[in-house]
Amino acid sequence: MTIYAIKKLTVLCSAVFFVFSCLEDSDDSDIYVKTPLSATDSNNPNPFSGAMQAIDRMPYSEIPTSKYCIELERWDIPNNNSNPVKTTDNLQLAIDWAVSEGYGQICLPEGHYLIGKYGNDIYQGGLVLKSNMALLLDENAIIEMAPNNKWNYCAIAVRGQSHVVISGGTILGDRDNHENTPRESDGSTSHDEGHLICIEGESQFVTVENVILGKANGDGILMVGSPKTESEQKLKNITIRRNNFSDNRRQGISLVGSSEVLIEDNEIHHTEGVSPQFGIDLEGAGRLNQNITIKNNYFHHNRGGDIVNTDGKNILFENNILTQGEDSEYIDGPIVYWKNADWTIRNNSITMRTVSVNNWNGIIMYSNANDKTNPATTYIYGNTLNNCGMYMYKGADLEIRDNIMANGHLAFKEMTNLTLKNNHVTHENTCWAYRFLEVSGTASGNTYNGEAFNIPLQPNTSWNGCWIN
Repeated sequence: MTIYAIKKLTVLCSAVFFVFSCLEDSDDSDIYVKTPLSATDSNNPNPFSGAMQAIDRMPYSEIPTSKYCIELERWDIPNNNSNPVKTTDNLQLAIDWAVSEGYGQICLPEGHYLIGKYGNDIYQGGLVLKSNMALLLDENAIIEMAPNNKWNYCAIAVRGQSHVVISGGTILGDRDNHENTPRESDGSTSHDEGHLICIEGESQFVTVENVILGKANGDGILMVGSPKTESEQKLKNITIRRNNFSDNRRQGISLVGSSEVLIEDNEIHHTEGVSPQFGIDLEGAGRLNQNITIKNNYFHHNRGGDIVNTDGKNILFENNILTQGEDSEYIDGPIVYWKNADWTIRNNSITMRTVSVNNWNGIIMYSNANDKTNPATTYIYGNTLNNCGMYMYKGADLEIRDNIMANGHLAFKEMTNLTLKNNHVTHENTCWAYRFLEVSGTASGNTYNGEAFNIPLQPNTSWNGCWIN
């Protein structure tokens, strides 16, 4: 994308949704204007009308009601998009002082706060929050990570803290101006760990609400919980509500070990740049992801797909809208999961307009030669799939009922304990609409183009129906 310099120009960037983020070069005082964030979609049932005000009712009684609005002159904090080290240091001093004085609600006035300082050879530091506090951004406040060449950064970090709120305004990453210099350890230039908000360790009772989160070199929000060696997940009780995730490079939200999480009423869109490029990625990498509710979100223009669940247990995904977008293409597809994950996928609307590498599959279950070890059943019901269908292979324990596939299909290969009930498929090709290869289970009440369609599945006998490779 084109970036152009405007000499000696003083700009305070607007924090409406079309955020023009300005970056001042400390060496020659040039100001670089980045391209705006991608537009929100008018089909969103919870539309955003620009930057948002912070919430005024705290979700946790542990946060003191006393409020302190940071005095920029007192703390010598630049708010003109300049001097990131000074801005970071002095903002941190003001926040730490306010918490030590017993203030719970800490307000950040309008302005453009360019942050970032040396952490170590691969990490660029940002702001670090304490327990029992709310950071409340004015709707015209922008916190932006200054351009850097580090593999990893957290613009705002919550590490092992509890009862924390982040709300209001805009938080931006440096993806438009990031320097992808090779890492000394392995020569990698992926630099995909630059995040806007990091929630880590044993953090509990954290809320992120009413925030625009855009242009991360990695994720809008990253959660990394208890280590792989622990059987209990201690990162828990996290709420991510009514945020606008736009133009983040790797993911909108990544869950790498978490529990008791609520993700609702967000718009998550235009995720693209470095794999996997999903709106939401549940990928514990050996850590527990469990008891997570994802509802009433609006997904669109996400390059990899909208949600992938590699290992999450007891996940509820309901009442979401997943739309490919008129000028975008999926790589994997809207909903992707692996056979040892278990979840309920219900009452969602899923629309594809072009084929992905996984064909016309709005919901696909990936597999491998290993046996399914999670005995739980996945439930998929009440969904509407437009111009796409479902495909599951080399797995077990599925209940699929009361779904509508308009110009779609149901396809299963090497599946056991499958229940198909009251699904309605329309398609011009009968064999494409319903496909079975080595499948056992039960089926009833299913229709093809409005007419009853017999599927003679049996619980303990493998059956082959029509199959198209």
